Amino acid sequence: MFLLLSVVFLVASSTASSVSAAGGDIEIVSTDESVNFPGNMDLSVTAEGDAGIVDVRLYYHTVGSRIWTYAYPDFVPANRITATLNLTGEVSTYLPPGTEIEYYYEITDAQGNVLQTELALVEYEDTRFDWDEVKVGPLTLRYYDQSGAVVRSVAKKLESDLARLQDVLQIEQADEIKGVIYNKRSHTLDAFPQQSRTTTEQQTFQGFAFPERSIFLGLGMERGLILHESAHLLLGQAMGDNALPTPAWLDEGFASYMDPSVKIFSGESLNSRTNPLRVMNTVTGTPHSIGTFYQKSLSVVAFMMDRFGEAQFQRLITELGKGSTMDIALTRVYGFDIDGLDARWAGDIATKRTAEPSSPGRLTPDPERPSPILLFNSWLLGGLILLVLGAVSIRYVASKLRPERYPKDGLQPWEDPDLW
Repeated sequence: MFLLLSVVFLVASSTASSVSAAGGDIEIVSTDESVNFPGNMDLSVTAEGDAGIVDVRLYYHTVGSRIWTYAYPDFVPANRITATLNLTGEVSTYLPPGTEIEYYYEITDAQGNVLQTELALVEYEDTRFDWDEVKVGPLTLRYYDQSGAVVRSVAKKLESDLARLQDVLQIEQADEIKGVIYNKRSHTLDAFPQQSRTTTEQQTFQGFAFPERSIFLGLGMERGLILHESAHLLLGQAMGDNALPTPAWLDEGFASYMDPSVKIFSGESLNSRTNPLRVMNTVTGTPHSIGTFYQKSLSVVAFMMDRFGEAQFQRLITELGKGSTMDIALTRVYGFDIDGLDARWAGDIATKRTAEPSSPGRLTPDPERPSPILLFNSWLLGGLILLVLGAVSIRYVASKLRPERYPKDGLQPWEDPDLW
């Protein structure tokens, strides 16, 4: 079942409240949040104290991250102050729209009294559009300017898709995930992370997933796209916090494999124009090479599923979740490392070949001793070279001994084709 919700977001969300919290002689008068996408998430706090407020710090982290950091809002020390900060200017990394940030203030007065405010939550939403929501399993999908019939049709198909995805990953109760869907490529320019000019112009990427924040961005209300990006987020959940970074070939290959509409190419047809799996840890290159990267990643995961079964793949995910490297996990589950997987996928299983035994009367060459035939050929070639050099030398000497009749009409030695 899915629930269709219509939610209208204001162009700039703002909240203000009186807070009764107090620390010593410090009192919070009000707090305020204002989001204006792109680039502005303004937070402010008004506080007062008898001794005068001398320091204000804002502690924050993105939801899903364990790392807290702090910033100094702008204010003028006084008994009553208003401290303000544009939080997007403080965050050093890209913030996808839909990111939620938890924060609190720590305020100190001249006597050393410290007040810590309660934890608050603000969402960095794209305020350019009026958003609606649809809930499908663990996924909350945000969209705008979409036909209700289209949304219901896609959501209905996603019900079984997401259930199947959780079964494959053995997730009994998935954590909530969020998707943000844009309608036009031009709308994504301020929302998607920065890309190269070529990949942007050729529209290489249609979506981006951020597992650490449980959110993805996509272009178009398309079942395959939404399922692909959801697979990235749920694979991250299945791996857990102890896993090493997932190689891109496995991440992209699995996400593509879960889309039932994709075309799968064989290893034989792709092997000659793809890189080895061992160097496919990140997605880089030209739009063409990126396309080939995705094709091979999908093909390899499909090969693993079809040849060795879903249960073995699940064991691999479990092993990787323990913190094992890819080589160790593959060897423990399948009996070969990443190079062995690559060779089997390509249809060329590397085997150690032994030399055939010598037949009766057949000469087995000694690699340490030159062949007699090779020695004979070398002597013959050397003799011919000496004969040619001798003939040329004799002719040259003879020409010097003969008297010149017409020296100006003749050729100089270095110009005579018979001598060179």
